[in-house]
Amino acid sequence: MSAIEFPTMLEARRINANWTVLPSWLPVPGLGALAVNSFLLKGREPMLVDTGVGVLGDGFVSALESEVDPVDLRWIWISHMDADHVGNLNRILERSPNAKIVTNFLGVAKMGLMGLEASSVHMLNPGDVLEVGGRRLRPLRPPYYDAPETIGFFDEADRALFAADSFGALLPETAHETAEADPQALRDGLVAWSSIDAPWLAGMDPANLGRTLGAIERIDPDYVLSGHLPLARGGVSRLTGLVRDAYGKGTTDAVDPLAIEHLAQVLH
Repeated sequence: MSAIEFPTMLEARRINANWTVLPSWLPVPGLGALAVNSFLLKGREPMLVDTGVGVLGDGFVSALESEVDPVDLRWIWISHMDADHVGNLNRILERSPNAKIVTNFLGVAKMGLMGLEASSVHMLNPGDVLEVGGRRLRPLRPPYYDAPETIGFFDEADRALFAADSFGALLPETAHETAEADPQALRDGLVAWSSIDAPWLAGMDPANLGRTLGAIERIDPDYVLSGHLPLARGGVSRLTGLVRDAYGKGTTDAVDPLAIEHLAQVLH
């Protein structure tokens, strides 16, 4: 583990025989560092999941090419259209003439508004299952997110849950896996990032949140792949427990100056 001062692309790191993480880190002054991960599924139909941040484009392309020839890519799954997830999309598409972008209706619309290349898209409709090289990826809405088009998936073959931005954490130092992080630092970092990235969690009904987290626990993935957290192996209960503890006890009494309720109180 190490602290970082500048955006940093690390070497690709194997998760198992099929999945590889392409990890990078961004410094967040005064708060620590944030992982920005993309993932590569190898096999008969290689698939890239998200395309990283543009400022690290050269390093991202090098990391990807160290694992697969971009010409061989068949799929590029885009979780949502934020800059840290589509930063190198056009650049990768130039090298991947056979790849289709996987997104949903709102994702396609946003791509058009952003001027992103959208001529080759596989649009996911509600209830669809994506078949990739003989394995089934079940699309799902992650437990929390910062963009309405966000879509994750569960890989039935490797029992890997791609949770997009969910479970992201600001950490004092880089880490390859969550097991390397200090437990208190992980807890504090998860709460800190979710309060920034999904502040609406503080007002979510605890029962609804509990049902969502409980469903993830019943699925019990072997791997949690998050865009903003080092790899988590061996179940999800540690992460869901942190979220439940932080947000499952009702709304906070703290005053949010941007809340509609606060404005109503000021005006009346």
